[in-house]
Amino acid sequence: MLLFGTFVLLPLGASIYYAFTFWDGFSEPRWAGLSNFIRALTDTTYLMSYVHVVLYILATLIFEVSFGLMMAVLLNSDRRGFSLMRGMFFSPVVLSMSAAGVLWTFVLDYRSGLLNSMLKSVGLADWAQPWMSQPETALLFICLVSGWKYAGFYMVIFFAALRRIPRNIYEAARLDGANQVQQFFAITIPMLKQNIIVCVLLAVTGGFAGFDLFFTMSNGQPFGATEVPATWIIKQAFDQNQIGYGVALTVILTVVVSLISLVYLRLSERSNVTRY
Repeated sequence: MLLFGTFVLLPLGASIYYAFTFWDGFSEPRWAGLSNFIRALTDTTYLMSYVHVVLYILATLIFEVSFGLMMAVLLNSDRRGFSLMRGMFFSPVVLSMSAAGVLWTFVLDYRSGLLNSMLKSVGLADWAQPWMSQPETALLFICLVSGWKYAGFYMVIFFAALRRIPRNIYEAARLDGANQVQQFFAITIPMLKQNIIVCVLLAVTGGFAGFDLFFTMSNGQPFGATEVPATWIIKQAFDQNQIGYGVALTVILTVVVSLISLVYLRLSERSNVTRY
């Protein structure tokens, strides 16, 4: 209780207090009432950051969770070489997100990046673009890099769950004439339902907390097209020395993520009760 109070309750209480103050981190905090929260509701960049993070989360559900599930199903075999393929697919997970962001920044560089160099080498120089300098493509490539980084993580979760499904269920389905696609939707998906629920929750909460990849690859640019709540909070709190406002934005983000998580878990529990 002492550790919990010192490292959880005390910082939480301090954050709620500072959210209602004007504070630059150095001078004495001044009471602001609801001014910081009212300002947040009229901060167009902060509001648009939620649109960007929702698009990012939807992309992670495709590039990370769905693709990880697909790879787990395809590589769910003891054939020679499959374990090596699983290891290679999982290998980006061991990199830090910051390192992955810096690596892909060099890959996507307009002048000397690997992607544009490959396009030019095969005669597609017209396709070469400043990928991270265009609002239309910057967020997309961040989503793709995130998928490259974390799809292997979800693959391992689904692979472990697939190994727990009895093989005789699939054998009975084959005897009844079910093909691979029918087995996937009638057996695999229902048996992995709890794992899918957990993975979707991890993707949603992790998406709202996304910072390091956005910071290293674009820092909210170009023209705010990749600004997410975490990057905007850091800029307000530390670049503009508006700690009170930054903490207020953090409190709002915490409340939003908590509500989404609670609603999602409640709906998941209700669907389980209805099913049984």
